[in-house]
Amino acid sequence: MKYKIMKQLLRLMKTFSFPFLMYAVILLVSLGAQKTGYWSGNAFDIIIRGSVVSTIIAFAIALPLSGARWDFAAGTIVILSGILGSNLASMLGLNAVLMLLLTVAIGTLLAMLEGVLYLFLRVPTIIVSLGVVMIYEALSGLVFDGSGANMFMDTKLTIFAKAPYCYLILAIVLGVYYFLLTDTKFGYDTRSLGINAQLAVNNGVNEKKNIIQTYLLVGATLGVAAVLNASTVSVSPASNLGSTSIMFSSMGPVLVGLYLARFSNLPLGIFSGAIGMNALTYGMVVLGIDGSVQTIILGAFIVIFMGYTTNQEKLHAFSQRMFHRSGIVSA
Repeated sequence: MKYKIMKQLLRLMKTFSFPFLMYAVILLVSLGAQKTGYWSGNAFDIIIRGSVVSTIIAFAIALPLSGARWDFAAGTIVILSGILGSNLASMLGLNAVLMLLLTVAIGTLLAMLEGVLYLFLRVPTIIVSLGVVMIYEALSGLVFDGSGANMFMDTKLTIFAKAPYCYLILAIVLGVYYFLLTDTKFGYDTRSLGINAQLAVNNGVNEKKNIIQTYLLVGATLGVAAVLNASTVSVSPASNLGSTSIMFSSMGPVLVGLYLARFSNLPLGIFSGAIGMNALTYGMVVLGIDGSVQTIILGAFIVIFMGYTTNQEKLHAFSQRMFHRSGIVSA
């Protein structure tokens, strides 16, 4: 029993080593540059709280991605469901809880429409999702006369964006994903389809049912993210695939999290990845790095990280050969 506990603690330490190492590196760089803003309690709060929305959106991206389905519609569902949910809540005089439920229902419906369209057309999800993005972006500019959503000034409807409620929502989402992916047939089927879809279908996995269940969960997740997003910023209608920036901003936590998940599980891996990437982003802000340069650095980091983790065994074998050769030469 004691050995199992120690083993689990070691796996957790490996999972969360990424954000700690990232924070330590950025802290040293910022102190070297005589920037003290990174060494404060406010910095911790900004990093952790900023990780809540990106973590939740990352879940919605990682779930279909684990089944080899790229979906670009996450951002536009967050925008459109946030606009619809917040404006309808204001018109109907709903409280924050009812607004959350309404927005989750709208997000689920929008994602379900995409899922049904994918099953009907049977073309790659990347094509279907891009078409859905263009349709939903156009709708975001039509509903409520294109006014978007400006709910962040209403303190009664924005309580979920404040502590401790935002952390409570994150904990619930983490718990739901952990339970569904590890203790249910849905999680088993999702993993089987991601490893080998044809083999899974041949062994009795209902792929269509799993796809519908996936889009139901993705839609509900994006509905939650939409409420948190609309509670903190003014939501403007999107156009020209602009909503995909929301999806791409969460790709770092997804890609890093999928690697870190091998040490524990997918929800904790993505949460760890989101904290680490947020620590890097906020560190660049403290250092006064230009936004365009930040994008370049983030892109380069993701490429290097994925290149290293994907070819880790090859790099290890190469280093072993070089060490062996150097030993022979020295002998």
